[in-house]
Amino acid sequence: MVAAAISRFASTIDGLLRGFLLDPEFEAIVEQDVQEGQHRNPTERPEWFTTAYFHLPEELRGEVKEAGYKVEALVGIEGPAWAVPDLDACLEVPRRRVKLLAAIGRVEAEPSLIGASAHLLVVGRRP
Repeated sequence: MVAAAISRFASTIDGLLRGFLLDPEFEAIVEQDVQEGQHRNPTERPEWFTTAYFHLPEELRGEVKEAGYKVEALVGIEGPAWAVPDLDACLEVPRRRVKLLAAIGRVEAEPSLIGASAHLLVVGRRP
């Protein structure tokens, strides 16, 4: 089984990157996201996303276990690569791409960093 989820901290990351946190309405949405995982956008602003549940990494792990699967991997999809300002250009240069992928591989499953990715990926297997 493979499943993807949105990190509890995705709106914080997006708000910092896109300047949305300057708006008090968006900041209130983010506060609820971080506290409860319930992302609710009562505005008409589609760039602020839709109604969704945002997971903590360990919540996602628990849901997979509760469904009867053994968790084989839980990683942050973007990992630290989201912070690379010229990511597309970096991926086009073979030497830079190799270095980037090696860096991601070293930390993608590090528990203390998984939630810093906007999206999570979990792989489970039935015992």
